[in-house]
Amino acid sequence: MKRSLYLLILLCSSMTVWGATKNVILEQCDLLSFDNSQGAEYQVLKGNVRFRHENALMYCDSAYFYDDDSFDAFGNVRVVDGTTMMTADQMHYDGETQLMRIRGNVVANNDGTTLNTSALDFFRDRNFGYYFGGGTIHDADMTLTSDKGYYYTNSKDYFFKDHVVLNHPNYTIKSDSLQFNNETGKTILVGPSYVYEQDYTIYTTNAKMNRKTQVGRLYDYSVITSKEGRRLTADSIYYDMDKKLARAYHNIEAQDSTQKVIGRGNYAEFYRQFPSHGYMTDHAYVIDYSESDSLYLAADTLFGLEVDSSRSEIRGYHHVKFYRDDMQGVCDSLVYSTNDSILTMYTKPLLWSEESQLSGEKIDIYFKNQKPDYIHIINNAMIVQFEAEDMYNQLSGRESKAYLKNNSLKRVEMLGGAKSIYYTKDDRNALIGVNKAQGEAMTIHMKSSKTVEKIVMTPDSEGILYPPTRIPEDEKRLDNFNWWEALRPASKEDIFTK
Repeated sequence: MKRSLYLLILLCSSMTVWGATKNVILEQCDLLSFDNSQGAEYQVLKGNVRFRHENALMYCDSAYFYDDDSFDAFGNVRVVDGTTMMTADQMHYDGETQLMRIRGNVVANNDGTTLNTSALDFFRDRNFGYYFGGGTIHDADMTLTSDKGYYYTNSKDYFFKDHVVLNHPNYTIKSDSLQFNNETGKTILVGPSYVYEQDYTIYTTNAKMNRKTQVGRLYDYSVITSKEGRRLTADSIYYDMDKKLARAYHNIEAQDSTQKVIGRGNYAEFYRQFPSHGYMTDHAYVIDYSESDSLYLAADTLFGLEVDSSRSEIRGYHHVKFYRDDMQGVCDSLVYSTNDSILTMYTKPLLWSEESQLSGEKIDIYFKNQKPDYIHIINNAMIVQFEAEDMYNQLSGRESKAYLKNNSLKRVEMLGGAKSIYYTKDDRNALIGVNKAQGEAMTIHMKSSKTVEKIVMTPDSEGILYPPTRIPEDEKRLDNFNWWEALRPASKEDIFTK
């Protein structure tokens, strides 16, 4: 009779079962009974069950309430704890440790962020929870899935592990490990990770970014690859998705697999807004490997510019040097059109092709099938060849057009005030004399890089042949003669010497 009366009293709501306010309080249930079949007596609660522990309210269809201040909740489990709300199929709650073990169709909402998982453990005293067995988090602008996840509701910090995928309207991240703060947007990637954007892909093992500002920094030789085949890697890379800007620092390599060009240096900026462009400095150089005879080009600063959808340029400024097996050059500035295959040298340009040194105010080099085909020297053109000690073959004029075959000069046209000094030889290579001529124009046909086949001069030309030992000293040099062999790059490593 006494027990029946007690049960009737417990049907009323808002009853404190264990008395102390720090304990778990049963506030409501429709039916209460006791069960001691497991060796310890516990309460069996059914219908509209509601618990309170401190500021948390916990609801369910039925529960087992134990005398150690813990309970198991079943059916339509719901938790309201400050700004956090959770629903699930079942839950075990320990009032002493404040640990919730929530299972089955778990949905947790906190400040605009929703978690869906099958298994969640949440420590109320630390506002810390973790899920395992897979979960999905989504808010207004992203959805994230992972095998495991850890989060702190107070600080809004989230940690995700194993098969992490974050989908954002502007990009997708796939990572081994990801951390972000939902309030600040700061995101950290650790382990093999990929960021897929509309125009490019990032691979990194160490990165910090902000998904709200779209700004990030990549470390440890991360790689950015564009859909056009361009590739950028460096010790560290700063990038801004909105501005389409990337800054790279130390041990940079920028590669264009379509144009077959590699750029290297220690500082660079790249802008992907069309027309895309960028520059590189601090030990900057470019390798054009489109042919077996690669071109190595160095300068204080190198610019790359996409002129239009089908044409791009490389520009070098100050202390420019380049090296190919068949051709070398130095100048103050240079423009190389990769699609048109034209290389233009400005400001004191010097060019070497086999035994010939070419100079002028401006030099255009035209390539055909990736080989030098035609050279145009503009203003104060001069071509010099070393013959022997104190003996130099020389050609000068207002401008010159030199044609090559198999990387050797085959025909040279001197136009406007053409002059020549040439050491002639017989068939046995014995010196015959020194031929000095001048006229408005002349054309020199070459048998080989050092052997003249014939010289064709305009009718108004004049000349004189000196015996080898009779040429006056002041007749041995044309105006503006200089021999700059010491400046000639002897190898690809020489492009870095100044």
